[in-house]
Amino acid sequence: MTVATATGLAATVDVAHESGSTRIGPRADAADLRVTMGEPLRLAVLVGREPANVAAAHAVALGANADLAVTLSTAGAGTLLERASALREARPNAVLVIADKGDVQGMIELVEALRLGCAAGPNTPILLVSADEKARARISASAGPLRSEAVPAPTTPSAREAIVTRLRALRRGGGDIVLRDEAIEAAARSLALANGRAALVLDVSGSSTSLALVQPDGALTAAHSRLGVGSGADRIVARSGLDRVRRWMPRPIDAPALLERVFNRARWPDAVAPSVLTLALEMSLAREAVAHLLRDSERAGLDMRAIANARWIVATGQLARFPRAAQTALVVLDALLPAGTKLISRERPDALVVAGAIATRSATDVAGMTEDLALVTSLSPKRATTVTVTDDAGAIDEKVVRGAFFLMPTTGPVQITFAGSTARETAGPLALGVIVDARGRPLELPQRDAERVPTIARWYSAVACLPIDEGTL
Repeated sequence: MTVATATGLAATVDVAHESGSTRIGPRADAADLRVTMGEPLRLAVLVGREPANVAAAHAVALGANADLAVTLSTAGAGTLLERASALREARPNAVLVIADKGDVQGMIELVEALRLGCAAGPNTPILLVSADEKARARISASAGPLRSEAVPAPTTPSAREAIVTRLRALRRGGGDIVLRDEAIEAAARSLALANGRAALVLDVSGSSTSLALVQPDGALTAAHSRLGVGSGADRIVARSGLDRVRRWMPRPIDAPALLERVFNRARWPDAVAPSVLTLALEMSLAREAVAHLLRDSERAGLDMRAIANARWIVATGQLARFPRAAQTALVVLDALLPAGTKLISRERPDALVVAGAIATRSATDVAGMTEDLALVTSLSPKRATTVTVTDDAGAIDEKVVRGAFFLMPTTGPVQITFAGSTARETAGPLALGVIVDARGRPLELPQRDAERVPTIARWYSAVACLPIDEGTL
């Protein structure tokens, strides 16, 4: 197998999309690696009374990009039949069992409900049991014909990573493939290593959403979900409701028309957006997909402060494929609502996904695979202040008041300074320039359409995000 290294060798990689795949590399006859979503994995969680174990189990599910089908606790109410029915309806492929010390009998009762509900089906789940040796033996015995394996207690990042690795093996289905979420994490590691700074990779595809933050020392914070802007669009609507998707639209649209467009995206997931309205819908769905992933990550106890403090954000997948760079920057900004000053970049089409796939096998070079779009500075001024942007054309002062939102196009390297402060931020050449965001945090949208739609449209226009001409993207 040919692998990419710093010497310039390259692998041929097939990157699966929803309606086909893209082959990238020096050879057209065959691929060395394949990047796919893998098999869907429905995960059931059986836990004791410790809240930390519930959060850890949910973090494992996010790390493995597994659908959390059901969570049952020994502290919860319910008869044997009720629990068995809940597990049967959940149809899990795998069950993560985390037993507390001193509560083994309660866990055995949950496992007996699992055996009653799932042991007789055609696709019986596998049990991954985290418990001390004696408790694990009793739990495995109560599982009857269900297979069980020992896993470490998910109390440390390395232990959770080991469980995630096992669950990903189930998603591969025995094939030699690279999972897309795996490639995203590897790409983030490669970026952080190559640039010596933390890198937050934000990936939204037709059927998945991922965030992977890697610190310069290699520490990883990652979460993935099967929400997307194509076949995963209906799942976003199921979780959010139409109103939360519609609130981001810069033009009026009624609920039935929006619902039809959502399901058209699910039926034709890789189709190029034929109109401004369809593109705006994709952007709205992407915002909601990221928002859900962030909320799930917070509930799972992931390090949200580290995610919020990431100063370099790289968009991949469909986020990077929007026709205009401003569309990518605006979605990232609205979805993450970063504070302070951040650099927003995007991958060249599928470049980082390919590099990440190769990085799972060998070292790879990520130089030139990203494009810096904008330096975004978020302010909350109590009174008017001034921002000075210096580039090759000289220095420009801009007055900033509460609620302001605008783009300052730049040429060449950029420096930002702030009135009354010695702080300064710098960046290389930017495709867009500097975006000043004083809309406040959290971002509040008007409730009434008559006020909200003009507000959203004004934000889109402020960064030249959508054209006035309906027929031009």
